[in-house]
Amino acid sequence: MKLRLHWSEKYEVVREYPSFEIDSERHPELELEILQVHSAGSAQDQRVALADLEYKMHQTQTSGGETVFEMFEPHSPEKYDASVIHNIGDDDCGILQITEE
Repeated sequence: MKLRLHWSEKYEVVREYPSFEIDSERHPELELEILQVHSAGSAQDQRVALADLEYKMHQTQTSGGETVFEMFEPHSPEKYDASVIHNIGDDDCGILQITEE
């Protein structure tokens, strides 16, 4: 009896883009959300506040017609080249599988 097998490894990949700064003086419409991120008491509260900030950045248009998020272009093609990839996973995350041909 024969089995055709292959080894697979699974990794989660995170691409981290260069940081940018958002200022509530320049964007007063985001002051509440920025304050909520700043004063978050736990990691969960901070994640929720960051999600709220991102949502508001997508919804708020500048005088030029673009959204605040588009203005910062946090994942623009130019910043893609400067991004860093992090592999997340256990060293022992491989599995043996049967090959189906």
